[in-house]
Amino acid sequence: MLKLEMPSVETKRLLLRKIQESDASDMFEYASDLKTIEWLTFPRHESVEDSLKVIQDFFLKRVENGIPSGYCLVLKENNKMIGTCDFAQILRFDSAEIGYVLNRQYWNQGYMSEACLKLIEMSFDYVGLRRLEILHSVHNIASQRVIEKCGFVYEGLKRKYAPNSKGEYYDHKCYSLLKEEYKRGEN
Repeated sequence: MLKLEMPSVETKRLLLRKIQESDASDMFEYASDLKTIEWLTFPRHESVEDSLKVIQDFFLKRVENGIPSGYCLVLKENNKMIGTCDFAQILRFDSAEIGYVLNRQYWNQGYMSEACLKLIEMSFDYVGLRRLEILHSVHNIASQRVIEKCGFVYEGLKRKYAPNSKGEYYDHKCYSLLKEEYKRGEN
């Protein structure tokens, strides 16, 4: 049986913890930025109240919906929440799809790779998953770099798989990582 309540953990620069209602302003900062969410599947947040509603209706209900609670990324240096790295969905046979978003002010500094590597560790060693999947729009090259840095293996292309924040459908590259690969240190 999978463990769904994720404990808080730390990396070198980040505290990874369950998102809280008090994170709504920080979430709004990146979820309202069209450049940040350009290749993501959720619509732009128009207000802090939109972000709060997403936290309440989506993130805080994950466990009751059978999805591990996942993580928000909090900078240790100033306690600012700068993004999320979590489970988009639980798939069949002890598998999960993961997803992430990072405030654009913190791009290209290694934060998301740092967070994803810890989420991978917790996915296999704590939650009890056997396989992880991750997808990205073919246009989101920065996301591809994170995925490859974390050791995922390219599986193929899903044509016109999901819409971006504007509702336009794009092809997505699909990757996976198996527990035995992770355990052998192949990631």
